[in-house]
Amino acid sequence: MQRPGVELLLSALTPNSGDLSADLQRALELATGFFGLTIGIVSQVSGDSYVVECVHQPEGAGIEIGQSFSLGSTYCAITLQADDVVSIDDMRTSAYSEHPCYEAFRLESYLGAPIRVDGELYGTLNFSSPDARPRRWSETDRDLVRLLALWVESAISRDRLNQRLGEVVRQLGQSNRDLRERNEDLDFYAQHASHDLQAPLKNILALMDLFALEDGIPAQVTEDLGLIRDEVGRMLGMVQGILRFSRSSRAELEPSVVDMMACCNQALASLRDEIQRSGAVVSVGAIPAVSGDPALLQQVMQNLVENGIKYQPSGQQPVITIQGREEGGMVFVEVTDNGIGLDEGSADLVFKPLGRLHQDDAYEGNGLGLPICRKIIRRHGGQLSFRSTPGAGATFTASLPAAYQ
Repeated sequence: MQRPGVELLLSALTPNSGDLSADLQRALELATGFFGLTIGIVSQVSGDSYVVECVHQPEGAGIEIGQSFSLGSTYCAITLQADDVVSIDDMRTSAYSEHPCYEAFRLESYLGAPIRVDGELYGTLNFSSPDARPRRWSETDRDLVRLLALWVESAISRDRLNQRLGEVVRQLGQSNRDLRERNEDLDFYAQHASHDLQAPLKNILALMDLFALEDGIPAQVTEDLGLIRDEVGRMLGMVQGILRFSRSSRAELEPSVVDMMACCNQALASLRDEIQRSGAVVSVGAIPAVSGDPALLQQVMQNLVENGIKYQPSGQQPVITIQGREEGGMVFVEVTDNGIGLDEGSADLVFKPLGRLHQDDAYEGNGLGLPICRKIIRRHGGQLSFRSTPGAGATFTASLPAAYQ
């Protein structure tokens, strides 16, 4: 049969305040009452230094938190030497009657256990009183103080973990703030740099158009002006592409239920001139609805179809198929073309900003379209990948979260 107060003592082994000091204080208060002693201490030991970390004591006892003693002058030196629970019910008649602690404080009864945290010695949990115990310590008493020491170890370890977690969260918050500031700076510079670069390039194009209207320009000059105009146009396209790439990382998403078939048809409408000029045949199959930003997803579909039209062998009619399937809560949208294909081993270059597999003038582009597409898809929680064989077309697959209505 349990002694009165055991249930109350055991209930203290479930900390609920979130305050380590408060939890230790309550446990010491209940335990001193249960064991019939007057002083309860959680100490921290480092070398020969014994420091009071938490204490429950009678008024006027004079022990202070943070107070330091020589370890050898405390009964806890006996506990640490034994590396186990030490219980003394009458110090005056024990083998420790001449111990420095007895000489200094006349504490007649003592019960202590070592505390280890994260595998390292931390200190002790100990209880004492200036009065001898009227009955001898029992094995149940020793087991209970072992259990209480384990609880103290767990509470200290948990508090350390929470402190480290709090520091990580604080550092993460600071990192996020720094990252936001850097992104805002990058966006600011990208917008202003693109404006400052675009304006003179557009002025050059306008002046060249006016110059081309002049009479009597030699044919060679006209040809050279055309080459210059093409290069300026290429540069302008690259500047605009860099700006789109920058914005694709930070543009606000406005997610909604997106009808992907309608999204694809809108992308095809934007490519009407390219489709007519190339004679491309584009078919859109059944695609489940997704959760996403319709404007950004239209940009992705437009770019993938445009690539399928652009990267074709000379004189070949582009044939492009768009279809989708749902699997595991994701919708996989596939865009398949019959173009020149890609080397699957070149995926890193394909999705690298400004990376191009074709460095000649056979195919226009600035190497930013697919990186922009991948950023947009990743921001939706999906991935963009491809499978292909050079000379036999390619299939680009975008995974997007399914929409559940």
